[in-house]
Amino acid sequence: MRGTLNIEKAFFPSCNEYGFPEIEGIKEQYSDVDWFSFNQREKAKIYYQSGLHFFIDDYCFDSVWNNPDKYIECMKKYKYVIQPDFSMYYNFPVALQIFNKYRNHWLARYYSFYGVSVIPNINVSTPDCWEWSFIGYPKNSVVAFSDIGSVQKKSDRTILINEYDEMIKRLEPLQVIYFTRNIKNVPSECISVVVPYKDKI
Repeated sequence: MRGTLNIEKAFFPSCNEYGFPEIEGIKEQYSDVDWFSFNQREKAKIYYQSGLHFFIDDYCFDSVWNNPDKYIECMKKYKYVIQPDFSMYYNFPVALQIFNKYRNHWLARYYSFYGVSVIPNINVSTPDCWEWSFIGYPKNSVVAFSDIGSVQKKSDRTILINEYDEMIKRLEPLQVIYFTRNIKNVPSECISVVVPYKDKI
């Protein structure tokens, strides 16, 4: 099984027909932290008062999937780590979206197993994919949601709003940490985190 898409490292039982690993929920109320992107991970001054996110280009964190063990100790230092965010762009082939969702879920479970406090990141696709894209997420958990990279045109904003509303309906989250470029887009009930446009390595 060596080299078989990380299955040799861990194979997580699944309650769904797609085999997406079930993500553990976070029940502790969120407390404010300083957020760093994965490619800024070594810049936190006080790790236990900091959070790590993956709302950057996929190529910047391919290494997390290719060599997940390399980052365990770094991630364990952080108070929170947002579940990795391999893209599920609306114009991607469905097969690729499903593969990226699997990777996101596998990494969340893997790091949780090693004691990392992973906040589920609700990354879903268009309504025709809701049958599978909401699978494997916990209910009544603190969750992350993001509009970064999702809204290329006006119609995308409508899709995103519908995704958010469906997330609230299906998952009944305890809290929503909303990552964005524009705070005006954030629903009033959410905790907002504004991510800068330029995130230099």
